[in-house]
Amino acid sequence: MLNPFEIFDLPVDFQLDTQALNSRYLELQKALHPDNFVSASASEQRVAMQKSTEVNDALKTLKDPILRAEAIVAIHLGEQQDIEQKSTQDVAFLMQQLQWREQLENVERQKNEQALDALAAEIRKETQQLLTALSHSIQTQQWTQTTQLCDKLRFTRKLKEEIERVEERFFE
Repeated sequence: MLNPFEIFDLPVDFQLDTQALNSRYLELQKALHPDNFVSASASEQRVAMQKSTEVNDALKTLKDPILRAEAIVAIHLGEQQDIEQKSTQDVAFLMQQLQWREQLENVERQKNEQALDALAAEIRKETQQLLTALSHSIQTQQWTQTTQLCDKLRFTRKLKEEIERVEERFFE
């Protein structure tokens, strides 16, 4: 696994200096731009293209709090987590998920914009609380908890997207 923090010469930390990240990204992209390799060999062009892809992938990882947290866990544990094989073991959160989904179905069926706004606000609040807890779990190197929080954040992100789709259908 490539270390995205290493690619950008940044400390492995959940709190990210986005200005340094963006500045370093521009430097790397400028250095790896295809125009710089016009007279290079095919092999050198391929290597530059591969490095450019790695930089783009690293940027995507670092800008996404869930992917960034998972990268930190992988760096500290020396292994990549398989998100397809994981499922949350938090029964209370599973029950909350079911409740939110039912709530969204009812809101959609009733075309209730106020209820949709309230649900969206609740999910934003939950997401913010999860991000705060995630930052703390990383600081205290509680990797199992970090992984569980990433799972929860993945769910709230997906639910937020579903809320946005329902909202769009309301305005069609």
